[in-house]
Formats: sequence, structure tokens, C-alpha cells
Amino acid sequence: MTAPARNLLPALGPRLDGTTALITGGTDGVGAALALQLRDRGAHVIVIGRSAEKARALIDRSDAASSSGSLTARTVDFSLMRSVEQAVDALADDIDRIDILVQGVGVFLSHVEHTAEGVELDFAVSYLARFVLLERAATRGLIGPGTRLLSLAATSPTTPGFARVEFDDLDAVTARTGFRGHAAAQTANDLLVAAASARYGVAAMGYGPGNVRTGILRAQPWWFRTLVGLFPKREPQAVAEQLVSLLTDASWSSETAGWAGRRGRFEIAPFIADERRQRDLVAASEELHRRALAAPIPAPGSTQF
Repeated sequence: MTAPARNLLPALGPRLDGTTALITGGTDGVGAALALQLRDRGAHVIVIGRSAEKARALIDRSDAASSSGSLTARTVDFSLMRSVEQAVDALADDIDRIDILVQGVGVFLSHVEHTAEGVELDFAVSYLARFVLLERAATRGLIGPGTRLLSLAATSPTTPGFARVEFDDLDAVTARTGFRGHAAAQTANDLLVAAASARYGVAAMGYGPGNVRTGILRAQPWWFRTLVGLFPKREPQAVAEQLVSLLTDASWSSETAGWAGRRGRFEIAPFIADERRQRDLVAASEELHRRALAAPIPAPGSTQF
């Protein structure tokens, strides 16, 4: 995909007046904390989530504070790729560009479940919806060389053995469920970030927040939540503050964005740097996207996420 012609990446600073930011998974946790901080710096922030109740609560918090920025919210079913496309089309009717795009939507499932479009649910929400959003946003001219893309995933300097999954065999990709599906989604997000600059023209950064106090584990069994609870957790506010620092770094470019975590920036993991794996992922993603759109239209009320 050829990225649309855009102005060069702006040299952002502490203030973000006139900047449009889009945050997926932005009605709760890190996304909500980041939305409020970007709004406080003057940005026009649009958050997308699945819960209308949480969206209203976030808007109420924003409206109660004095700020030169603004915050609006939209609800989208990230399990359905046609819903993601429709959401981007609606955005394109209202805004001209996205300066900051933060992809944070995701789930963590241990059970087997598929979407109404036939895609494994964890992979659909945690990865494929992000791919489809980027594809549609590029097609509609919303993103390009003037966009800073920040993708939240289990990003780290090394790729653990259980996450070293390949995407050259679509049957293998579609067979991964539960923890294997979640691991595949995290690896896919990093591979997509690695390919994003060439594919979309954006300045892309992958970010691994580590163990954060959010609701991501709500679908896990009690013993797993208890085990994870033994480890120190970061607060969403602290993560958001680090993300703001990264997003407003004037040195960002398509060549320097890269990779970061709670301890700062690091070099790309060799497993993720492999361009053949990146191409395999894109090919698999395009086919899964095509299959999802070809599936029968789900009945009203069948929203999963």
C-alpha cells in the first residue's frame, strides 16, 4: 500500500494545540489516562472503545476539567472488521488527518472463542482490528508521513520462545487460540510496527508497558490473576506520562521512532526485524481481512467486544 502524500512529521513539543489524536482502547486504563493528558496539552483527542458507559464517564471527567483541548468518544465493536472500517469512514467524514494514533485495544483470553466473522477473538481484537484500522485510515488519507503511530503490546528487546510464531501458513495462524492466539497477536503487533513506516509512511513506535493495573486479565481464571498479582504493577497514569514524553519528542521520525518500554528505548528484536516475517504477516492479515468481510453480516445485537 502506498501512503498518501502528507506534510513532514511536525516537531511536536509540550503543547499539542491543533493536533488530532486518536486512541483505540481509550475509554479505560492507560488509554483513558493518556487521552486526558493529551487533551490537557491542547490536543483534540478522539477515543474509541467498546463501552458506551465508560465513554460517557470519561467525557464527564474531561468536561469537568479546564483545558484548551477537547475530548470526544466513539464506541466500536473491534471484533468485527466491517465495524472498524465503518468507524474509520465516519472519522474521515469529520476530520482531515490523524497526527497521533495510539493503538491500545486488546483482550487476553484463555478460552476458545471466534468472532461473528469467523476470526479467533483474541487475534481479531488485539491485532487484526489494528491492521484494518491502519489500512482503512491510509486509504482514506488520514495517516501518512505526518502521523506518529504508537502501538501498545508485549513489546520487548527479545522475543520469548512462546511468542516466536510464524505467519506463512494461514491454517496455522487460524488454528491458534487461547494463550497461543494472544501470543500471536502480540508478535503480530510488533511485526506490523516494523513494517508500518514503509507501508504507511508513518513514524511508528512499539511500546511494551509491562505489568499494568488494568482490566486486561478479566477473562483469565482466578489463579492466573492471583499469580500475576504477585508481581509489581504500574499505574496507568505513570504509563501515560511516559507515553506523552515519547509522543512529544521532537526527534521522532520514521527512522528514529523505534521501540520502547518502561526503562526507555531499545533496539528492535532480531525476530521482529526479519522482513520476510513482516511480509508473511501482511499477506495473512490481508487474507483474514478479506475472509472477515466476506462472512455473512452478523445479526443485530451480536456484538462481542
